[in-house]
Formats: sequence, structure tokens, C-alpha cells
Amino acid sequence: MKMFLLPHRYGHVLCGFIAGEEAEFMETLTDAEVLTALTQMLQRITGNPQLAPPKKMLRSRWHSEPLTRGSYSYVAVGSSGDDIDVLARPLPEEASDPTPPQVLFAGEATHRTFYSTTHGALLSGWREADRLIRLYESSESQQCSSRL
Repeated sequence: MKMFLLPHRYGHVLCGFIAGEEAEFMETLTDAEVLTALTQMLQRITGNPQLAPPKKMLRSRWHSEPLTRGSYSYVAVGSSGDDIDVLARPLPEEASDPTPPQVLFAGEATHRTFYSTTHGALLSGWREADRLIRLYESSESQQCSSRL
């Protein structure tokens, strides 16, 4: 499913990203304080001191979220997409091992193209769900053929 924001229906959307200590600090501010600072910044960069404040604001509190604490994946210097592929391999990973995978890995850190994104987390979850479906379909077909 894709969602498109239609400016004629919903208005225009401005997305921003704050990282590091500034993001941690921003989470200590009220929505009103963030909106005031945002409006002042927009007025300054547009050169329009009369620019009206945004109608709405939605922000995350990524740093204080207890399940993430501000973390997300990134490809470190010296790393590559191959390292992401290694993180995504199920265990056991031996092709010659008759034991089906016991541990599957999903999450934004395991998607080579969309690492560090919600989209990557979703797609990697679908990837592993498909892996389980294929695994169970093949084990069911083997059970059926052994009964014949």
C-alpha cells in the first residue's frame, strides 16, 4: 500500500531531521517550544518575518523511546552491503545442514537497500515471513509425498 499526501486535500508537508545531542535536547521541549523555534527558523531562512506558523506538528521522541533509545543502523566506514547480508542470514546457515533455520533475522539493519528505515524493517519482515511460508510449504509437501 502506498500513501500519497495530496496538497489540495491535506496541505503541504515539511519533514525535518534532527540528530545527536540536539535531538535529545529537542525531546525535552514542549510542542509549543518546538513549534515556535521551527517558525522562527522558517521565517529566518525564507526572509519572511510574517510567515505563519505551521498548522500542525508531529514529531517522534526516538531517543526516549524505551525500545530503541535513539538507535538505528548505518553502514560504518569499512563496511559494505555484504555485511548487511551476513546479518540477514538465518541460523543455522549451512546449506548442507538438514536442520531448518531456527533463528531468522529481520529489521531495518538486515535490508541491504533500505537499511536504517522503517521501510527496510517492513520489507525484511516480509522477506522472513516468505522464508517461513516456503519452509512450511516444502515440509508439508515432503510429508504428503512420504505418505503416498
